Amino acid sequence: MIFFRSFFILSILFLFTHAQNITIRKSSDSSGSAQSFKPVDSTINIAIVSSPKVIGKYSQSLYNVALATLLSRRNEHFEIKRYDLADESTESLSRVLEEIRHDEMDAILAPLTSVGAKKMITLDTNLPIFIPTVHKRDLPDAPENFTFGGIDYVAQIEALLPYMGDSIAIFYDNSSVGTQLKASTEEVFLAHKSDKKRVASYPVDLKGDNIITHLSKPSKFNKASIILHIPVVKSALLSAHMTFTGVKEKNILSTQINLDPALLTLTQYNDRKNMILANSLIEFPSAIYESNAIMNNDITTDWIQYSTSVGIDYLVSTLTNTHREYTMRLINSQVIYPVELMRAKEFGFEPITSR
Repeated sequence: MIFFRSFFILSILFLFTHAQNITIRKSSDSSGSAQSFKPVDSTINIAIVSSPKVIGKYSQSLYNVALATLLSRRNEHFEIKRYDLADESTESLSRVLEEIRHDEMDAILAPLTSVGAKKMITLDTNLPIFIPTVHKRDLPDAPENFTFGGIDYVAQIEALLPYMGDSIAIFYDNSSVGTQLKASTEEVFLAHKSDKKRVASYPVDLKGDNIITHLSKPSKFNKASIILHIPVVKSALLSAHMTFTGVKEKNILSTQINLDPALLTLTQYNDRKNMILANSLIEFPSAIYESNAIMNNDITTDWIQYSTSVGIDYLVSTLTNTHREYTMRLINSQVIYPVELMRAKEFGFEPITSR
């Protein structure tokens, strides 16, 4: 048993070291069609489609997660190939889909932005496609061969609602995600809270320079729930300045965006002691977790890496008619993630409730 485990770990490390070769071939048998279940001993062929120019560092890390998850599910009889897009234009997507057809791939994992996903669903392909970065809510008319794994930020905001006071102050950036989260928070809050409710919104610029200006009158934030829809570095800056200026907030609330170990190193405990965060990264099948941990993939706090792992598990199950390791339900072609609320404690994050 010890020899087998050591051999398995060394095999993964060898493949990880040579991951830049992009194509991993574990069997010469490539027969079969994506339209029918593949025999257990036949090869499954999965394409990874993304634009390094658009998603940056995630391009390689998501490939590594896909590889680790495939190794935990199959160990052999698979091919994984990375197809890099110049951009997310319709022309680039069409060109890549033609390559995928030519290469006789069986399924596609496509970590695209919502803009790229909207273009992809208009193109002609019957292959199973999993998009880990977008929620089905944003593409309700997607064809049946598309499945989505994006985190449900609206569900997370609704889970945070009981902790919101009658006054909220929303800090958001001008990214598409930031502005969408601001709008969703306002909608959820105004639909459910009492008549004595106040909403104020504060855009945060690219470097966070205007945070000091927004907090120039600390008393106006007293007893308010501070909602953070900004990245972790800006959230750390804002919460530290709140402590410095003496803001007496009701609490600080955030979604998955700030459930990041960096928050613990960038803030003092006093800055985050009133902080509550929503988390949907809860289930970790042991084999998948161990395989990703060996490759230093962060599926425990990075939701895009996590949803990529969920997507590969789903595609393997779809192609081979086998069980999924992740047990989250799929409803209307969308993975339904649970929501757990966490407190940012002195040395980590501690769950306080779940839904």
